Amino acid sequence: MRLIELLPNFIAELQLSCEQLGRPDLTAQLETVELDNNTYSVETRVAQLKLRPGADKSDAQLRQRAAADHGDPVEHNATTHEPPAANEHVTLRHRYGVHAETDNIGRLRRLVVAQGTDIAEALGRFSPLRQ
Repeated sequence: MRLIELLPNFIAELQLSCEQLGRPDLTAQLETVELDNNTYSVETRVAQLKLRPGADKSDAQLRQRAAADHGDPVEHNATTHEPPAANEHVTLRHRYGVHAETDNIGRLRRLVVAQGTDIAEALGRFSPLRQ
């Protein structure tokens, strides 16, 4: 299930934070990314959301951009934006304290929420807090 469907307000706030950082690539991915798995630590109150690319996001396009960024011989359209950064850790401005991580071709792979109790509870049946 798409993360934006599970946590619409939280994702909208993160998209705004990405826009303020000048990261439209992350903003677009937050629209389509799906929740793969999540964990929550009661002791530290940290929620970790493992993500997978949504069906609407083209992995081939991300690979092409990543290859172009590394100087590989790939056809690069002049209208394409800057390629996404790979293996990156980005701190997003949010009251819960959020860190986003990307994989080797710039796809969002994980969100770590420092004050994650509300997020874990909001995930309902997807939450490790369920009994």
